[in-house]
Amino acid sequence: MTNNMIEVNQIGSVNYIRALKQSGLNAREQLDLIINHHLKAYIDNYGFLQFSPQLAPTSFFYPYFRDLVVTAYSGKKGLKADLLGRKIHLFRSYLDRQNIAFIRRYQRPSLSSEATDFQRLLSYAHDNHFKLDFKTGANYHNRYHHKFTYPSNMKVQLVRNSYRRYANPARMIEFIVDIETGKFISQWNIYRFDNQGRVDSDPTHYSTNQLRQIADTESFNYGIPYGEYYVTGKYRHTHQRLDITQPTDSQLRRIAKKYWQAPIDYDDGGNYADLVKNMQDVIAWRGVPDSQRIKVYADYVNSLKEHQCKNSGINHFFAKNKAYQQFSVPWWRRLI
Repeated sequence: MTNNMIEVNQIGSVNYIRALKQSGLNAREQLDLIINHHLKAYIDNYGFLQFSPQLAPTSFFYPYFRDLVVTAYSGKKGLKADLLGRKIHLFRSYLDRQNIAFIRRYQRPSLSSEATDFQRLLSYAHDNHFKLDFKTGANYHNRYHHKFTYPSNMKVQLVRNSYRRYANPARMIEFIVDIETGKFISQWNIYRFDNQGRVDSDPTHYSTNQLRQIADTESFNYGIPYGEYYVTGKYRHTHQRLDITQPTDSQLRRIAKKYWQAPIDYDDGGNYADLVKNMQDVIAWRGVPDSQRIKVYADYVNSLKEHQCKNSGINHFFAKNKAYQQFSVPWWRRLI
């Protein structure tokens, strides 16, 4: 099958994936075809990946693309092996962009026009009968400068778990959500575009406050993070190799992450602890007055350190602590 026969189908569609499968190309050749020929992606002078935004948010494309990456980059170097690998690393942000746009457009009769990003995400998960993961650590998405107070953001991944040995979708797509407002925190809230639709990747065109969302942004997972759930077969250790050990980022991301530092976990000598491990934690933390949050968070972290226990979220702390039981939320409380 020729490249042109594949290209006539919209990238990410069912027909597109079917054509890729029937192409006779191996995993790396398919990745090269998608990135370099169909999307015509290139890395600009600031290390940013640019291409025409043609990718459709078609669900099965994501786990299929994940499998191509896992298969093609199985070596110890991961995506650092070659230039295509670096493009694939940078490409993950465009996959994030598709998912954010899709959720923000999501509608159902019970959603008002003013529904938050988080409410739309919850509705989408409910309507499609899949569970979300709140348990994976979010310290790299709660960066600070000078002094850390308490987390503002939570990480939400979908889907929560899967035992599939092929095209496994577990904890692949992630969203970073402002706990208080329910808005997505993302680099795509900040980026400017030129008249050709390309991202303005010059770091000098962005303020330090804007750099914070670029540092805290979501990140599509090619590997499967362990979190608190199972990782099957060929996907073991893929998160470390493909997502944590990374090729060079764009200048924007590097400068943003240098200025905005990630806090250190409480069980590793630092003072960071996730507030949110389940839905009730969101409601419970929103019920704490702003004037009390610094003290409440300090007591919460000190309790975790003192008891050397697993972090079960802020609501669990409230339920076990008489001084804060007024903030405790019952298990049946829901946001939708």
